[in-house]
Amino acid sequence: MSEPRARNEGAVLLALLAIFWGANWPAMKLAVLELGPWTFRVICVYVGAAGLFALALARRLPLGLPRGREAVFALTAILNIAIWQVTSAYGLKFMAAGRAVLVAFTMPIWAAVFGAIFVGERFTARKTLALGLGVGGLGLLALPAGDTLAHSTAGLLLMLAAAVGWAAGTVALKAQRFEMSAVTLTAWQLAIAGVPLVAGMVWFEVFGEAGAMLPRGSMTLPGFLGAAYASTVPMIFCHWAWFRTLEILPASVASIGTLAVPVVGVLSSSWLLGEALGWHEALAMACVVAALALALIVPKPRTGAT
Repeated sequence: MSEPRARNEGAVLLALLAIFWGANWPAMKLAVLELGPWTFRVICVYVGAAGLFALALARRLPLGLPRGREAVFALTAILNIAIWQVTSAYGLKFMAAGRAVLVAFTMPIWAAVFGAIFVGERFTARKTLALGLGVGGLGLLALPAGDTLAHSTAGLLLMLAAAVGWAAGTVALKAQRFEMSAVTLTAWQLAIAGVPLVAGMVWFEVFGEAGAMLPRGSMTLPGFLGAAYASTVPMIFCHWAWFRTLEILPASVASIGTLAVPVVGVLSSSWLLGEALGWHEALAMACVVAALALALIVPKPRTGAT
């Protein structure tokens, strides 16, 4: 695939990720109000893995793991999927969805740093400006919730752990360059990451004191719809789209592109959950759009006169 075509595909995938991942935050908030975090995440990863394995079989893609590199592959799954799944679910119990997504999506900062240190990606002036605009947009979105963040230490730390884990896994995947299709890679990442999640569910929510696996009585319709959405569209399509984006774009560019997700997350949380929305969000969206343009739109090289 030519570089311009690959970059266009990456831009489209990042736009879809922004919409579907952003809308996932209020859905997750509704789900964790009624389901234990471990149980909710086990449902998510294995529904996602089953859907992606089915897609791989339908497309007759190879299903094997990279030989001799299984341990490294498993480590990337723990970093990229398992840590994110658990810490973000618990973080949502302490913070509003629109504010939790802001902390989680400091991920591009950590990915840019890790990419420069461990992968040797160039940190150009263009990327620096794009990252600065994106982070500035997140800062604007966080202003109305300053008191909430200051008084939610547990939620803040959990969401920061989610951001750092995801960034580390993203850079590790980019560095390892596993020769697998994005569909198969994503399916195995989810399946392997689910193993410690099942252990946590059994320990904390089946035999532990954290509460029952399922809520007492029947789930409400909002809780059911939130869990149904979170375990299908984001887990199947969005995870595939994310790993596919990593195949065709630098990790730092892909990470900067995800800065649109919290904008959608804040807007959808405001609409679905009634969370605050003001002028900060409008200005932040302008910053994020500018960051995306700088990160993804590369000027055509000048051609000399003949």
